[in-house]
Amino acid sequence: MFKNFVICFLFVFFSFDSKSKVCEISIIKNFKDLKEKIKICDKGDKLYLNYDIKLIGEELIINLCSLKDTVIFKEESKIIHKRKSGASIICIYDPSKEIFN
Repeated sequence: MFKNFVICFLFVFFSFDSKSKVCEISIIKNFKDLKEKIKICDKGDKLYLNYDIKLIGEELIINLCSLKDTVIFKEESKIIHKRKSGASIICIYDPSKEIFN
């Protein structure tokens, strides 16, 4: 009985996709920066994106994130003059073709 439990546990443990990584991108100020910095990410990676408040977060979410999974969106619009401040998105990276054309 215990042997069967261990075998099932190992099967379930190793069956998850462990290839995905965390793709962290620093402050993005425009779409040109985004196109250059996003090249390090692969589809299915966990994406942590910090961007300037001048960009529209909803457009980034629609074009970069998998909408099947949870998307965490944090906007710090009250602190404008602080360095490295801005909004951030955490999601599963699933790019649309339109953003890179």
